[in-house]
Amino acid sequence: MRVSKKKIFWGFMFLILIAGGIICKIRWKVWFYNRPEISYVLTNEPQRVILTFGNDGELSRNVSWVCGGVSKQAKLEYTKIGSGDTLLIDGSSKFLKTLGGFSYANWAKFKDLAYGDSYSYRVWNDDRASSWYSFTMQPDSTDHFSFIFVGDVQDTLHGKTRDFMEKVRYRFPQVDFYMLAGDFIERPMNCYWEEAYQSIDSIAPSKPLLVSPGNHEYVKGIVRTLEQRFKYSFSYLLESESKDNNVYSIDYKDATIITLDSNRDPWFLFSQREWLEKTLRNSDKKWKIVMLHHPVYSIKGKTNNLPVRWMFDPLFKEYGVDLVLQGHEHNYARMTNEEGDGKMTTPVYLVSHASPKGYRLEFNDKYDRFGTNHRFYQYIDVKGDTLRIQAFLENDSLYDDMQIVKNASGVQVTDRAQNIPEILEMPWLTGKKAKEFEQNAEKWRKRSLVQ
Repeated sequence: MRVSKKKIFWGFMFLILIAGGIICKIRWKVWFYNRPEISYVLTNEPQRVILTFGNDGELSRNVSWVCGGVSKQAKLEYTKIGSGDTLLIDGSSKFLKTLGGFSYANWAKFKDLAYGDSYSYRVWNDDRASSWYSFTMQPDSTDHFSFIFVGDVQDTLHGKTRDFMEKVRYRFPQVDFYMLAGDFIERPMNCYWEEAYQSIDSIAPSKPLLVSPGNHEYVKGIVRTLEQRFKYSFSYLLESESKDNNVYSIDYKDATIITLDSNRDPWFLFSQREWLEKTLRNSDKKWKIVMLHHPVYSIKGKTNNLPVRWMFDPLFKEYGVDLVLQGHEHNYARMTNEEGDGKMTTPVYLVSHASPKGYRLEFNDKYDRFGTNHRFYQYIDVKGDTLRIQAFLENDSLYDDMQIVKNASGVQVTDRAQNIPEILEMPWLTGKKAKEFEQNAEKWRKRSLVQ
């Protein structure tokens, strides 16, 4: 009996629908389920104070904070240390209602800041004031700055990230600012916002924070949306959107620093790509640094994050991006590009995290180095023609070290960590998965020895 092409077609479509239904049933919670938010009541006092860059150049600073109660008026009070003069500036306030409660998000802009000066400030809601905080502006020089990069924080409740961040703060008190690659929170819930803030409460009021949105900052649904508390916490995003993309750029000394939102659906990535190309094309700075959540070259599978790679990576290479900072995959990895003769060149891609969670990895042979089963942070120092990247473990021991030199002779990338052993271990794996990982790790070790 001959079966018509029409019956074959509809039979095939039916099988696709069945397969799609099974996949949806398996993945439904992952794609669409939002955990119910625990009820909360914030006190009326200003709290969770966060200093960020602003949208008016490298001398601009914003501050954000939250409070409960009924906020009639948000204000910023500050003084240049030693001047005796105090300024009082009106801020903005936004009522935020969530499934667990409500709060007021507040933000304000500093005015007339100057290179090298130090400032004390506090924030107000009505008649309630925060503690006094202080920060110092960068000197009027273009040849030197440094910052700390941290991947996913994404801590559990009552976690240990605060201890981790305190070690970083004490080790490198001189840095200009901090950059975090998203998944700052575990879930878009007040209790996790509080946990995340407690991990950085000694840093956030005094060092500007730049944070890219991660997938854990998004509310799930047919169309995913960025959790509203994120933009108000990192208030530079309120003015830096480009066609509903949560992006930001700042020229800081001799660098253009860019944050992207790799979580968006593909149709948003097109317009985000346009913005990125324009920003890179218009930059006349020596150094170009980009941060996004999802790795351009995944260490969890070579087909992961393909839309991000297709949209952004050609621009990174065309416009001479030096450093790409990434998170999401809860391991450490470093990758360099290669010239035709095998010589290392830019961009340098870093994947890092500071979360207590660890994920399995595939040993993508595009990468130069991996690290597992630890929390990592990076100290990045830019001085004249040299950008140096050092990665550290939670015990402050050096794990990776590389250098980019860029001058009239071209770009030279140097691996300074060849004598530092890689940590390739995942003790939480068992059975077949543990055996498979160890076999892959051993292959990687032998590959590294051959090279």
